[in-house]
Amino acid sequence: MKLAIMGAGSLGTIVGARLSQAGYDVDLIDVNAAHVKAMNEKGAKIIGLMEMVQPVKALTPEAMTEPYDIMFYLTKTTQNESALKYVAKYLKPDGAVVCMQNGIPEDAVAEVIGKDRVIGGIVGWGATWVEPGVSKLTSKPENMTYDLGELDGRMTERLDQINTILQSAGIPEKQSNLIGIRWTKLTINSSFSTMSGVVAGTYGDVLDSPKALKCAAHIWRESLAVARAADVIPEPIQGFDIRILDCNSEKEYETKTPIFHKLITPHRGIRTGMLYDIEAGREPEIDTYNGIICKWGEKHGVYTPVNAQAVEIIRGMWEGRYKIEPANVDRMKLPELPAE
Repeated sequence: MKLAIMGAGSLGTIVGARLSQAGYDVDLIDVNAAHVKAMNEKGAKIIGLMEMVQPVKALTPEAMTEPYDIMFYLTKTTQNESALKYVAKYLKPDGAVVCMQNGIPEDAVAEVIGKDRVIGGIVGWGATWVEPGVSKLTSKPENMTYDLGELDGRMTERLDQINTILQSAGIPEKQSNLIGIRWTKLTINSSFSTMSGVVAGTYGDVLDSPKALKCAAHIWRESLAVARAADVIPEPIQGFDIRILDCNSEKEYETKTPIFHKLITPHRGIRTGMLYDIEAGREPEIDTYNGIICKWGEKHGVYTPVNAQAVEIIRGMWEGRYKIEPANVDRMKLPELPAE
């Protein structure tokens, strides 16, 4: 069986290294030529909460020559246009792509390679790309989880196969309601990762700003409204049902503000990757987060004005129309909620 990691960045480097260590025939594919060169010459090096150096086979997309049975797709969604043409060309007719991107990525991939060849895969851990050949694991190895699922919720032989493969790179679990898990993560990220970008700070800065926190709550509320209209049932995260934080009146918001603080405080130090992208001149994945909520809202007749404003501000920061500064939160206009 021939495997590929398409997008061997921070996460893909670690997944590829661990699968190579387990004896799988896997290619690590990435557009960063210096990174590819370093991995081929010195191996894939993992630091942080895991220390290892693993010889791997790495290549750029232009160097791909053979078909793959399974491709673990980890490129940023902003790179889909360039990356998916290689996936379409080199995936075997009976092969499968495991979408491990942020947001709700399966539809875009299915449009190119066919819905029957797509499997959803949610990565439940974090890493940071350090330099060519080096990735830093920022989650404990025992927390390296994956949620896997067929788009129609069925339990299949190929899902079993992919589950077995990923046991060498963490703790996979097969799911029948993958979209529900995706929507839970989408709601949290669209609320707090995006507002972290708007205020040019951390999740803690969002919590500490009454206006930013209220914006996050409105984004959360709109996301849940879209989920209901789309017949999506969000799955609990670590036993917490995100629907508890649906705020449809000022009184509800006041009552539930302490719950937001309790849920997010352990993650106060997180600074959204969108800020790093903007600062580096890269396109942020805002369309992958709030943009998806707006798109699904339009499809299902749900008005999502706060999400739309968040998209406009983040894109404005990237395009240079707005400065990268906390004052951007003042650009957001919130709809009035009933008192009770």
